[in-house]
Amino acid sequence: MSTKKLQLMHLFACPQCKTRLFPIKMKGKCPRCGFRYRKSGGIWHFLKTGDVQTQSSAKRYNSMHKKNFIGPDDGSYEILGSFARGNRTVDIACGDGRIETLAPETVGVEFSLNALKNAKSRGVKHLVHADAQALPFTDNSFDVAICAGSLEHFVDPQSAVNEMARVASIQILTVHKKLPFPLSLGERVLTNLGRVTHQPIERPFSRRALMGLLRKAGLHTVFEGVWTLPVNYGKAVSYLPQLSSLPSCHFVVSIKRK
Repeated sequence: MSTKKLQLMHLFACPQCKTRLFPIKMKGKCPRCGFRYRKSGGIWHFLKTGDVQTQSSAKRYNSMHKKNFIGPDDGSYEILGSFARGNRTVDIACGDGRIETLAPETVGVEFSLNALKNAKSRGVKHLVHADAQALPFTDNSFDVAICAGSLEHFVDPQSAVNEMARVASIQILTVHKKLPFPLSLGERVLTNLGRVTHQPIERPFSRRALMGLLRKAGLHTVFEGVWTLPVNYGKAVSYLPQLSSLPSCHFVVSIKRK
């Protein structure tokens, strides 16, 4: 547990080649690979241009975040905020900064610039425009990395978990579960054939697949449980009910293997 005030400017590294960027300027480039970064509007900009699918996903999230993106109001963020407080914490895919408002020293990372602007308007202090799959931080910068309900929406979840393992000692994830058969078949029909989705990428995880990602990243699971989040959240299928009390997510706490 860290009791020192966060010195974010001491933690940055090039997202492309991982060269440490210190002392950092308000605008500059990596001395090794030439990657350009800047700080404007209270937000650090380190977004590495990704593949076509990542760019398309970012564009859609920007559209979704033109207004504040609605998240669960069931105490989830308060619980995650309690893990963040008192630790050097990075929140991966922070959205509008719900955790950051509860744990003000938390660093919020998000690739939707509109989401970060919303977070800034909420008074969030530490905001970084970057891709979860290419984090702009040095190794072991943080005590805790949180990723809440977002891993299943990433283009390359393995790269994101690898990055969480690289920058933090402890990883806390909530990840939507893949439904058991035959419910998974109906979900696949709605998502792929009916083109009914709430977010650009919808790939819920089986327990086996999630544990595989963590093992490949060199992580050891110290706690595994379930997390109750609403199903059909955001009413992707407007005529179906929203089920609010199902154990719909994996909840995992992991540490680096020694």
